[in-house]
Order: sequence, then C-alpha cells, then structure tokens
Amino acid sequence: MKRENVILWIAAFLLVGVWIGVKFSSPTASSVPSSKLERFFKYLDTEYVDTLDVDALTEEAMDYILSSLDPHSTYITAEDGVEMSERMNGGFTGIGVEFAIKKDTLIFLHVMVNSPAADYGIKPGDRVFAIDGDTIVGPDLTNSKVTKLIKGPKGTYVNFKIKRGDLLVDASVQRGHIPVKSVYNKGVKQGIGYVRVERFAETTHDEFVAHLKRMELDTMRALIIDLRDNPGGFLHEAVNMADEFLGDGQNIVTTRYRNGEESTAVAESGDDFEDLPVHILINENSASASEVFTGALQDHDRATVYGKRSFGKGLVQEDKLLGDGSKVRLTVAYYFTPSGRSIQKPYKEGELANEGVFLSDTGRVLASGGGIEPDVELSNDSTSYFWSFSFGTLDAFAFEYVEDNRLRLDAASPTRGHLQIDPSEDDIAQFLQYGGYGIALEDLSASDKKELAHLLQAAIARNYFGYDAYRDVLLEYDPVLNQVYSQARRALQ
Repeated sequence: MKRENVILWIAAFLLVGVWIGVKFSSPTASSVPSSKLERFFKYLDTEYVDTLDVDALTEEAMDYILSSLDPHSTYITAEDGVEMSERMNGGFTGIGVEFAIKKDTLIFLHVMVNSPAADYGIKPGDRVFAIDGDTIVGPDLTNSKVTKLIKGPKGTYVNFKIKRGDLLVDASVQRGHIPVKSVYNKGVKQGIGYVRVERFAETTHDEFVAHLKRMELDTMRALIIDLRDNPGGFLHEAVNMADEFLGDGQNIVTTRYRNGEESTAVAESGDDFEDLPVHILINENSASASEVFTGALQDHDRATVYGKRSFGKGLVQEDKLLGDGSKVRLTVAYYFTPSGRSIQKPYKEGELANEGVFLSDTGRVLASGGGIEPDVELSNDSTSYFWSFSFGTLDAFAFEYVEDNRLRLDAASPTRGHLQIDPSEDDIAQFLQYGGYGIALEDLSASDKKELAHLLQAAIARNYFGYDAYRDVLLEYDPVLNQVYSQARRALQ
C-alpha cells in the first residue's frame, strides 16, 4: 500500500473516530475513541506488513485533517514551535551574527552591534572551519545545522576555529540574549515618519511607541506605517497599536466564537498620537493582526490605506498543547472590524465574506469581500528582470565583490553606511559577464542601468553591512513607498 494511502486511511479513521466520540459517547464513555485509536495504532505498529514510523504517520494524518477544515488550522512540531516562539517573543540565545554558506564554508557576514560576538571581536568575513571541535566544512553544511550549533543556553560558550586572512584564530564566545526586532524605523523625511512592522510579536507595541517617540522629537507631522508582507501575530499587540490612534470608547475588533459569544476590544483615552495623520501601506501578504489594525483605523476614518487588497485571514487561532512540545494551532473564532465586516476571505466555493453594506464613521461605503481593500490602490513594485531571474547570481557576485573590496570598504567612513557603495558601469558590466547573460552594457537602457545599479547596491550592502542595510537600499528606491510619501506630503499642505 502506498504511503499516501496509509496517511489518508489513518486520517479518515481519526475523523470517524472523533465524530463517533462526539456524537454518541456519554460523559462517562469519553475514553472510547481514545481506546479505539490506541488499539488501531498498536495494530499498525506491531502487525502491519511493512515497518512504519507511526509517530510520523500520526503527524501527517493530523496535518491532513486540519488542512481539510480551513486554510489556517495547522499542526506544529516541537522544533518548529521553538523557532516560532523565538521570533514572537522578541529574542533568542545566541552570539549575534548574520552568516552565509559560500562554497561549502561558513562565513560571518555581519556582526550585530553590542552582541556577544562583537564584544569578543568576531569580524565580518571570518571563515569558520570548526565549531566545538567538529569540522564543519563540506557539502553537507546547512543553515539549520549551523544555527543549531551556534544557539544554546544563555551563559554557555561556543568555540570556533576561524580563518581570518592569513591568520588562524581560536574564539570562545559566551552566548547571550539576542533581540529579534519586529519594528523598523526609517526616520523622518520632510515631516513624514516611516515605520515598518514586520510581525506582531510580544514586544511590537513597545517597540512601535519607542520609534514614534524618537520621530516625534524629529518634528514628525504625519506617519507611514508599512505592513506589507506582515503575516500577523499576537492580537493584543495589534489592538494596543490601534489604541494609540483611536479615541476613548472606539471599537477596535470583535472576536466571535462558535457558541455566539463575543468579545470586543475598545480603545482608551490618553494616547499621544490620536491626532497624528496616518497612512498605512498593505499588500496581498498583509494578514491577520495586520488586517485587524488596518481595518480598525479604516473603519474609523483614522488612516488612508494604500497598496493592494490584503490577504483576508480573519480567523482566530489558539495553540492547543499536545504534551510532547508539539501543538495544534486551531481555529476557534472569527475577527470582525468595528463596522461589522468579516476580514476572512471565503475559502469554500459559493460562500460570501459578508452580506449587506458597511459604512465608515463618516459614511463611506467600505469594501466587504474579505480582506482589507485599500482606499488608494497602488501597483506592487514591478519585479525586475534581473532580480527575478538571477537573485542568487546577484548575491554571489555581491559576496565576491565584498571579498575583493573589503579593505577599501573597511577604510571608508562608517557614517556613510550603504551610501559608500555606488556600483559603477564597470561593476555592472562585470556582473553581466559574471551571470553569463549574453548582454553587453551598451545593450541596456539608462533606466535598466539605474535599476541594476540599485539591485547591486542592495546585494552588496547585505553582504557587507547586513540585512538592515539591504532593506534600507530597497526602500530608498521603492516606487510604491515613494508614491505614498508624495500623497502624504500633499495631505499636509
């Protein structure tokens, strides 16, 4: 019997067993389904003709069952749960480096400021050939393997053997807390502040307010909040963020459960930014808590929303622990915006997201087809031919560029940051030859050259300064964001 058929068979049995238990068992007979399942899996484990990994089959069967219910209920392994928790709880224990594997070798690309690695003296460009006595060079080296070796309990040490130029260096770095930031601040430009919220983690609201306080001191008169590609996260963080901009007693979001029970989050007074003009940027990957935040401000006419219709994830998930570190993320309720709109995009054929007409506080008719529709639709950044076709080539070329020019880059003024990286036409020509595109420099238009120079600048910045610089360059030349800046400036006039 094919493995896929075994999984379907187990899944069907689980579904039938659970259904029978719910429909026909009395409170005192609630153990019957469990007993049947235990007996069933025992038969599989001990008598099936082939050897089976019953634990793995059980996990796959649970995945199958959950995926048949809705798009967002899911099974999470213990290992995946730890990684998610680190991202959502604001940090992990490590040494504070960004790394890459190039030609079967681990290389530190960027060392975080004030991190254990920086305090010890680890440098960008260091090549690591052993961790804790184990040689790690070779084709089997992976990012996940490196991450497992570097992470560990706080206060413990990780030992490296490093090649730094012609020197061999032994390093013993004490692991410490490494913050994982969820909010990024690009400062104030012509009175308009910019923050990007990448997810709603446990620290997001505090980070967000801290960024706004700093920009407030820099004469911020309006704010752009970039929620593109933000998948959501903790609802209470989105609620607290929305509260910063809404008046006392205004509804933020209503959660409705299967038994009809509802709970509504309501804004409180006393926040500093209730009169600050707000512009929100979303796209098709803005989901869940991002949509709750955006929907609340849109319904109360508190922000202008730009971009593309959001993902449409208005289902509430709760984590149900399974006793071994794994868990089921189970859908338990729906989100509704203050006007009564369901955020959830229909996932069953023939269903409607909402029925009726929904109005904002000032009487504007609001779109109600699932997700959040922007007030001003802006086309997504057009994907560059060079970017889509050869991201890996760009990154590989940028890495070699940094290796060849590291001494010059090190000698440049650190205050200029990525501005010191200014690819020349010779660099562009070398990249075209490196990629083997069969395109000569003279074949490119002026706009093509400009776009390719920006992409090279971003890739080189990532390989020298780290991810934050890479993001800086992309945002600097982001045509969608620049359109929002223009509209925000006009609104201030």
